[in-house]
Amino acid sequence: MKLNKLKIVVILGFLVLVVVWYAVKRTYFFNELAGLIFSPFWKGSTYSGEKSRSFLENYFFLVNLRKENERLKEENLLLKAQLAQYKERERIYSELEKFYRISSQFNYPKIAARIIYKPLDYFSDIIFIDKGSKDGVMPQMPVLAMAGGEAVVLIGQVVEVYNCWSKVILINHPSFAADVKVIRTGDRGILRGRSESHPFVYYLPGDAQVKEQDEILTSGQDGLFPPGILIGKVVQVSRDPTQSVFKMAEIAPLVDLYRIDLVFVLAKIPEINF
Repeated sequence: MKLNKLKIVVILGFLVLVVVWYAVKRTYFFNELAGLIFSPFWKGSTYSGEKSRSFLENYFFLVNLRKENERLKEENLLLKAQLAQYKERERIYSELEKFYRISSQFNYPKIAARIIYKPLDYFSDIIFIDKGSKDGVMPQMPVLAMAGGEAVVLIGQVVEVYNCWSKVILINHPSFAADVKVIRTGDRGILRGRSESHPFVYYLPGDAQVKEQDEILTSGQDGLFPPGILIGKVVQVSRDPTQSVFKMAEIAPLVDLYRIDLVFVLAKIPEINF
């Protein structure tokens, strides 16, 4: 009886082992089968994920690169603007230094001013400057400029003064007048504008030996302008058609009136009230 029970136990144990072994083998089989069937999809999914991740990484890299490029462009433009400002300041400081050194012969205060308005017309004969009564500017004061960094020349006269700005007529303006003389011959005349690019000297003596390239300057005998300020050179001499006893001369300014942007007001009060 005991022997039979033992046999039964052994047989049952054997059967359990067989079932367990079969289950394990079956699970492995199905795992292998599932792997064989779904592995292409798993690989495709993995590849697709890697491609998506790579695409996103490249996209964000390009976005950041573009932002960095835009930032560098802005910095470059800013640096160029600053460099241009530094060069402009250097030019102005250099011109100021030269002007005050060369103009030391004129014992009057000088007021440096920027031109804030000038018509585009090449034959324009007025300008507006950024200095006014608060800076000591007064009507009839002479206005000077640098000519090639070598000479100080007369370019106009203040006619209207406001608190922060002033109006200036240039030497080619019809209302401008100055007593001048020819350096080489000493002949005197009156410089007047004609709303053209060049002013003219009138009332030169009929026997004056004035010729082309002669330089003229202020005579200092009109009570307005101090003597010795250069103005320009003679380009043509002729008889005055309205008064034939006199000669007249066309004068080319020593500075390009159209291109100047920095001027100097000579703080000289008129010696005679007209």
